[in-house]
Order: sequence, then C-alpha cells, then structure tokens
Amino acid sequence: MVIKMNYIKLICVFLFIIQIPNTFSQSNADYFPWQTGDMWEYTLYYWPEIDTLQTIVIDDSVDEAGNIYTTYFSRAINPIEPPPVLLTDTLVYKIDTSLYVYHRYFDFNYGQWINVFRLNGNAGDQWVMWDYSQTGAGPFEMAKIDSIKEVNLFGLNTDLMYLSYFWEYFDGIDTIRLYRYYDQLAKGFGFYFRGGAELDAQIYQHGCVISGELYGDTTQIVTSVDELHDYNYFINDFVLSPNYPNPFNSSTKIPLQLNKEGEVSIAIYDVLGNEIATLVDGFKPVGKYEVKFDASGLASGVYFYQLKVENYIETKKMQLTK
Repeated sequence: MVIKMNYIKLICVFLFIIQIPNTFSQSNADYFPWQTGDMWEYTLYYWPEIDTLQTIVIDDSVDEAGNIYTTYFSRAINPIEPPPVLLTDTLVYKIDTSLYVYHRYFDFNYGQWINVFRLNGNAGDQWVMWDYSQTGAGPFEMAKIDSIKEVNLFGLNTDLMYLSYFWEYFDGIDTIRLYRYYDQLAKGFGFYFRGGAELDAQIYQHGCVISGELYGDTTQIVTSVDELHDYNYFINDFVLSPNYPNPFNSSTKIPLQLNKEGEVSIAIYDVLGNEIATLVDGFKPVGKYEVKFDASGLASGVYFYQLKVENYIETKKMQLTK
C-alpha cells in the first residue's frame, strides 16, 4: 500500500511539472513585444468583409536614457482598406523606463508623443493622453485600464489587459465619457484586440511569432524577417520618418532610410507651397540617414518637408515654435 501511494504521489508531481510550461512567468514588459522580427496576424471583421491583417516589427533601438524605439509595419492581405485607426501602416512607438508606451501621429496632436499604454498599470488606472484645451478648445483624450484578467490563449495561461479610450469634456477626471474604442494587450503575445464604440470594425489576434517562437494559427503568417520578400511582405524602398523633436525650436532632425539607392531630394516648404530650403539633392546609397534642418532664421509656424526619390514622393508636417 505504501509503495502504491508513493507511486501515485510521484505521478501527481510529474503531472504538475509537465503543466508548468503552459503558464507564462513574465514581466509586464511582455505585454508589448518590440524586437525586430516579432510579428502578428489578425482576423479583421469589417462587415460584411473578413480579412487578414499582418504586423511586423521592422526596426528597434535603445537611446542613452534607456528609452526603446520600435517601428511597426502593418498591411491587409486582400486588402479591403480597413479603417486606419485599427492598425496604421507604419507607426513608431517609444517605451520608456517606466514601461509607458507612446506613439506619435503627425497630423494630430502637434506631433507629440501620446501615452497609449501603461504596462505597469493596475485596473482602474486612467490618464490624460492629450489635453485639447491647450489648443484653445476641445476635450481631453483619455485612456483607462478597465481590468486585468487571467486567460488561456494559444494553450498558455497569461494575463489580458483590457483598456478603454474615450473623450472627457470637462475636467479630465472622468465626469462624462464618450467612448471611442477598446484595446486588449496579452502578456507574452502583445496587441491582441481592438474594436467597439465608434469603430465599425474589429480585429482579433489569431497567431504570432515572438522571439522566433510560433503561437496560435500560423497558416499565413511569415516566420522570419528573411521570408518577407518571399511572401511579398511590403516594406517601402524609401522610409521618411517623423522629424524630432516636433514641435521644435530652431533645429530638428529628419530620419531617412533608403532600402534602394537613388537620386534623393529633401526640400522644405512653407504653408503657401514656397520652397524655402533644400537639405539633400544628389545620389545616395542604401542606408539610414539623419538630416538636420536649421530653422533659426524662420518665423514660427507650420512647415512641410518632402522626400523625392525617382517616382516616389512623401511629405510630412512639422511645427516650428519659438
């Protein structure tokens, strides 16, 4: 009997041990994987259409202060032109040492970094992402962690953070809400869901590759950066990144990446379309560049910088404030 009981106990211990790999043991930083090569695949429901969206991290870096900068590129497979708010095609994120995640839209919010996620946050935490009253009128753009729940995704136990985004029109302290949309972040799997409220579409993650590991449904997802061209996974030959700082006082820097050599021109224009400066004009080989723009002799206001390479043209806005 003693031998039998010990045998049963041994079996129970063994079963417990083999269950351990099915549970993540991770830090809150794992709510937002950010390394080059990490990639995701989503099912898009955009009534009456169903499509597949793919996202990949195409670049990451860390500055001297420990801030992480990571660039996400997204595309629809068919595509059916989903609403841009679901997944912007190219978006730069910053993750600071407090695990606050920021992104920057350059046609809105004056090009400022906007705090969209707080990975170390708790249920009930909320914050002002942008105060439109500083522009003279408008509401507060708010974010809140509604709850954090333990769930099972792709056969693994993990935590799912539920977030809501809303307008608050009075004091930025949640007096009256007008909901915009909802996000979910899964620890270990990253951005998991977006939808609801003012959106007429939603997306769910059905597979991902994190640090080379496959999870979920990977029937269409690419499994490495080397496969991008095999899968015709589009990455621009020429990438004009947002200038920084923006707004700026006197000078700013314009990052540029050339994945194909060519004759390159970068010019500066005022709001009337007058060309006021040429920063680059000539042949450039493949590589990453950073072009400095000195605006010390110009008046405060909105200016535009335009990249031309062969038949490719891209223009972005910047704000000079003195």
